[in-house]
Formats: sequence, structure tokens, C-alpha cells
Amino acid sequence: MLARVPRDRFARVSRDPLTGTTIAGYSLEQRVGEGGTATVYRASHATHGVVALKVLREKLRQDRTAVARFLREASFGTRVQHPNVVRTIELGQSDDGLHFLAIEWAAGELLEGYAKRSAPLAPDEVATIVTQIADAVHAAHVNDIVHRDLKPENLMYDPASRSVKLLDFGIATATDVTPD
Repeated sequence: MLARVPRDRFARVSRDPLTGTTIAGYSLEQRVGEGGTATVYRASHATHGVVALKVLREKLRQDRTAVARFLREASFGTRVQHPNVVRTIELGQSDDGLHFLAIEWAAGELLEGYAKRSAPLAPDEVATIVTQIADAVHAAHVNDIVHRDLKPENLMYDPASRSVKLLDFGIATATDVTPD
């Protein structure tokens, strides 16, 4: 699970050694979230523009299980192509061995924060949000993937466009293979 800093308010986060560096052409501008296995950065790239760059923690890059799970997350992101699911752009490994996953930068803020701050939401807005979440989950299921971590902090919501994006396939599982 990633502890995310709201994207609409770049709160002060302690200095990160990768912030300000470049990994495979991605300039890491700011750390926006972190979890047990990876750190997420807002990054820019000459071709891809602004992205979210998820970097496997350095201490885990020799851990075969952690690397396999990271690669599996990336493969799930490429299998599910839907307007309400963040798009996977690139998976790679830097020259110094850091595994990274570049994904679409989703506009808005975490649904968790928006819902708390804006409650109660209008019924039509709730219906729009729930319909988009259901569409995203359905798209994953059609591709034999169960997200397994569906919660407001894994959903980006852009109130201006009323658009939802499902994030973080980190603990997802495929139903078309034997579980590990």
C-alpha cells in the first residue's frame, strides 16, 4: 500500500535521494508516495511528458520475489486498457539496476481526500464515480485480473472532468494462472 501525498497540494516531503535525478530519461521532480516496496515520483520525460514513475526500493532489487511482483504489476497494467485505469507506459531497469514503472499521470486527487473534504457528495456525482469504478473493475476482470486493493486511496478523481482512474495493481492477481 502506498502512502500518497495529495497531488493537488505538493506537501513538504523529506528529502529523497532520487528526487532531482534522472532514471532512463525520466527526470524525477518530486516524491509523491511511498509504500513497502516502491516509491512513486512525479517525473517528466521528453517523449512521454509528465508521468508517475514507480521505483522499486533499492534494498529489494536483488529480491527475486519483490522483482517478480513488480514485473507482474506492470504486466497487469499493460493488459488492462481502459479510460478509467491508469495506462502503463514503460517498464524498465536503469543502468544502475533500479527497476521502474512509468504510468500515466492521472489528473486530480485521491478520491479519499476529495470525498472527505467535499462530503456529502451530490447523488449524481456519486453515481458517476461509482459507475466509473465499476467500469474499471470490469475491465480488469475481463482481462482475468482481480485488483484486490480497491479503496478510495487507490482511485484518482478529477472533480473538474468528473473522471476516475484506478491505480496500483501491486497486489492484484490473475485468475488465468496458478497463484503464487
